[in-house]
Amino acid sequence: MPRISPFRLMNTLFFGLGASLSYGLLGAGILFKIGGMNELQAFLAAYTTSFRTLFSFGLILGTALIVFRSQNVIPQTIEAAFTETQLSKTQYFLYKRRFQSLRRSLTFSADFIVVAFVLFSYSGFPLSRAAEIIMIIAACAQYALGVYVGRKLFYVGMMLHSLLAAPVTRNLFKERELDEINSYVHIASTLTIIFVYIHVIGYYGGPFLYRSFLGQSIKPLLILPALIATPVLLIFTFYPRAVLRKLYSQSIDCEIKSLQQVLQNEKLSAFQKRSYLIEFNKMSRDELRYSLQLTLSDLPIG
Repeated sequence: MPRISPFRLMNTLFFGLGASLSYGLLGAGILFKIGGMNELQAFLAAYTTSFRTLFSFGLILGTALIVFRSQNVIPQTIEAAFTETQLSKTQYFLYKRRFQSLRRSLTFSADFIVVAFVLFSYSGFPLSRAAEIIMIIAACAQYALGVYVGRKLFYVGMMLHSLLAAPVTRNLFKERELDEINSYVHIASTLTIIFVYIHVIGYYGGPFLYRSFLGQSIKPLLILPALIATPVLLIFTFYPRAVLRKLYSQSIDCEIKSLQQVLQNEKLSAFQKRSYLIEFNKMSRDELRYSLQLTLSDLPIG
């Protein structure tokens, strides 16, 4: 079964933060050649402090890279647990194609690049035109990457949902064969909610000029990432566990049926057989309940 390496995830996240820092330094270098030290200092202050772009851009870039590099974990985990015949009875392959579709990802992200460009162009960064362009590019990239991650989480949820129609014929709960899906979703959603928080705090509270004819009426739109991300993260943080609980519950039923057949050949009384099955059922259900218990503490950042 494929595993998500925590060291690989950590390194990928740090790479995203490093790439954000490199982008800022590259922009600063360009501005220094164009406008000198004053323009460089104004840009760095905006990039690192006023709008917190260094951190929000680095986080979402790292998160998107984690999602991209780990995306095969989901179909590999599912296809290792279920046969192709079982999956053919569901809509799994339809959602898998959409999940892996590069064209759909680019199209969806491009739509939000346009939205971000209009939004930040009308907001007006308090910088020279060249520095403003560099900041707008970073802001548009954040929208595109955030939407990319959200889209991936959505189709992970849909692939998992499709498994409810698949017949469960063996015990998947014994080895926790589907747990990697929950880990993937929880890691991606947690990092995304951190990004959304930093992004919204940075840009909504940032010193925009609002010099367009719309004035400050455009400011409420700066919380758009939070409005879009909140329902997606809420639903797809909790829903995978609900699906896994049902699939694992069916797995326990399969194991009990198998045990009943085995016990028929054992030299035990009917009472002993029944007691063994009851005890096994109780222990398995309790373990399932505690291992996939849904609590508010599981919501990213509480």
